[in-house]
Amino acid sequence: MDYQEIDALALKAKQGDASAAGLLERCFRPLMLSAAGFGKTENYSFEDSLQDARLAFLEGIQAFDTAAGTGFAAFIKPYVYQKGQNRRRKCLRRLARDVPADAKAGNEDGETFISLLEDPGADIESGYIHREELERLTAALKELTPEERALLKAVYGKNQSIRGASQSLGVGYSTLQYRHSRILKRLKGQL
Repeated sequence: MDYQEIDALALKAKQGDASAAGLLERCFRPLMLSAAGFGKTENYSFEDSLQDARLAFLEGIQAFDTAAGTGFAAFIKPYVYQKGQNRRRKCLRRLARDVPADAKAGNEDGETFISLLEDPGADIESGYIHREELERLTAALKELTPEERALLKAVYGKNQSIRGASQSLGVGYSTLQYRHSRILKRLKGQL
């Protein structure tokens, strides 16, 4: 998709075309993921940051103005980063203002509200990204031919060497070696 198509989609989405907005969201998903991880603070979850980035993106569609002389792709990146950062700051200021850090949580352990919010073991961002990578890998594997899937199943599913897979599949070793490297290169390109 080139920049003119992106600008045309942005104008359609600004006029209320939900399918254009959805397509733009899919195209700019990496930007939203990046903006969600950018400046992520300790007490503000990745999901909240991602929702802020998505809201900023949707607001950015409405704020986009072709008369300004910039394309949508150049306009939206700083817009999403700035708006998302402002939302996080506002939310954290409100949290700090409304709940004193030393206020007791109400249990007998004497924990504070802030200590209950902190969970250093929660790595939600990497779990989310891992799920998306698995979905892309599954889609990429479905595009392989049955012979290519059989090769990957033999090498990675049955822990065979390429030489062992060559014997079990009845295909020459050098042929399978070439196919294996080509398959991995194609899969890496799709991820």
